[in-house]
Amino acid sequence: MMRAARYLLAEHSRSRSFVAPLLLLGGGVVVLYAQPPNPVLSTAGTVAAFLFPAQCWLALAFLDSQSAPDRHILAATVGGWRFACSRLLALAVLAGASSLFALLVPLLGGLFKRTPHDNEVALILAANLIATIAASALAIPFSAPIVKGRALAVLALTTVIVLSIPLRLPPMIPTARALNTTHASRVPGRIATDFLIVLAFTLVSATIGAWQWRRRE
Repeated sequence: MMRAARYLLAEHSRSRSFVAPLLLLGGGVVVLYAQPPNPVLSTAGTVAAFLFPAQCWLALAFLDSQSAPDRHILAATVGGWRFACSRLLALAVLAGASSLFALLVPLLGGLFKRTPHDNEVALILAANLIATIAASALAIPFSAPIVKGRALAVLALTTVIVLSIPLRLPPMIPTARALNTTHASRVPGRIATDFLIVLAFTLVSATIGAWQWRRRE
């Protein structure tokens, strides 16, 4: 499964489909931290909110980077369930990489108003993971071969994101609000519920997605 996941990531790299969403994600993080003073938690909350739509695009680009014949061959080679689990594992790697990137850019670049404490670094990483994992899980139902046609998948996913934000359904909204505070000790309790909701949603989406991938390949 690890080898299949590495192969999928390598294929995604060769497809160049990651370039546009990665530029959006990287450029957005840099721009959001470009205006001082950048209070540690509140600025990180804004970035975590931005990560959600950016990671949705990046996750969908990864899941749609392989052609149907390539997916069929890989599924036949490693087995349907192993193929599905490999996609999920590679998707988790991308979510973790995006979360770390959004943390390391201001941390290593000294872009925060002050040096964050260890507990604040952990909270920022947790908020980033909530956003990127939720985004990756949301992209699964719109991925190939569940939704045939890249344009339709992008349009449908974008519509869901746009409609869900006014309803405050994405978890990054309460998470961003939780980080918009000067009291770091209050944040863990406020984002714990968001984490549990994201975990439940991810398990449901991953299970349904893996079943559909296996059935349709």
